[in-house]
Amino acid sequence: MTRDEELADRLVQLTVVVLGIKAVGLLLLAGSAVFRPVPGRALTVSLVLGVAMGLVCFGLLRTRRWGWPLALTVLIADAVIIGGLLRLLIDVGLALVLFQPAVRHRFGMR
Repeated sequence: MTRDEELADRLVQLTVVVLGIKAVGLLLLAGSAVFRPVPGRALTVSLVLGVAMGLVCFGLLRTRRWGWPLALTVLIADAVIIGGLLRLLIDVGLALVLFQPAVRHRFGMR
C-alpha cells in the first residue's frame, strides 16, 4: 500500500466516522418523535438526511464510485437545509477532505 493510498484510507475513515455520528444524531432526533411532538418537516428532513448519511458511509467504506458524489450532495443538503455555523464548518471541512487528490483518485474522480 502506497503512502497516498494510506492517506486516502485514513481520510475516508475520518469522513465516515463524522458522517456516522451526524447520521446517528439525525436519526435520534427522528426517533424522539415517539416521546415528544416533532414538526412534520423536521421529522422528514432528519429521516431523509440520516438515512442518506448512512448510505454515504456504506458507499465510502466499500469504495463505491457513487459514494463520493452522494457524499458531496448530502453535505451540501445538510449545510443548506439544517444550517448553523458549526454544522457548516464541519460540512465544509468534510468536503475539503473529499476533494483531496488521494481521496478523489480512490473513487476514480478526476
